[in-house]
Amino acid sequence: MARQPGYSWIIQLIGPIRRTRSLMKSNHAYRLLACAAIAAALIPSPPVLSRAHAIAEDRVLRMADGSALRYGLQVPATLGDRPLPLIVGLHYGWGGGGSPPAYYGRDYMNLLLRPGFAALDAIIIAPDCPGRGWTDPRSDAAVMELIERIREEFEVDPDRIVVTGFSLGGMGTWSFAGSHPDLVSAAVPIAGRPTDEIVSSWGKIPVFAIHGDRDDVVPIGPTRDAIAALSGRGVVAELTELPGFTHFQTPSYARPLTAAVPWLERIWSTGR
Repeated sequence: MARQPGYSWIIQLIGPIRRTRSLMKSNHAYRLLACAAIAAALIPSPPVLSRAHAIAEDRVLRMADGSALRYGLQVPATLGDRPLPLIVGLHYGWGGGGSPPAYYGRDYMNLLLRPGFAALDAIIIAPDCPGRGWTDPRSDAAVMELIERIREEFEVDPDRIVVTGFSLGGMGTWSFAGSHPDLVSAAVPIAGRPTDEIVSSWGKIPVFAIHGDRDDVVPIGPTRDAIAALSGRGVVAELTELPGFTHFQTPSYARPLTAAVPWLERIWSTGR
């Protein structure tokens, strides 16, 4: 999956100059290095979160079992005393075995959730998957513990907790929301496959699904069937089909995700 490019272009620009002494002797190389250094200085550092002026930060949660859970966090710049919605983001797959790269959830949050939910004044958390996938009981328990800790620290509206995820995280979204109907107010799975078992046992949690119709990794068919089945049972369930979208166009899903914000606000205000 695509990851945030960061500022690696600066390193790529300066690196060859540092490694090549003969090139460094030319005036052109010195000018090039100076320009790169100035550009790097002008780019603002990633913001640091504080309760007084909050934007985003990387965090580590020490779990009850002694393990560490890395996660990205974003809160509104002005917290105030009002209860806020909580968006729980479950990242896509990372390939191979072992654990995902450090702060993989943060990268997913920056790539998709921050732009997608920019219009919503909400707290966003995006943990690194601690298990073999988001449907792993270990991962489910870790997300629950993280939510509890966030609710202890911040004023979270218990009626506006949303889970969302892409691909592996989309499947995890279906699973987590279906397993915790008393906690989750809405589910926003993106390019995630729902299982027949989850759909058959689904309660009344509203669903806003997003899926590309050219997805050849997680085909759209099961999502279409799930939304049709839930709608037929009176569940508020909508599917946004993205014509021509394949699976690996992750950043392109941010704009369609913005449509989830007015949908959530309507759900929260009217229940449908």
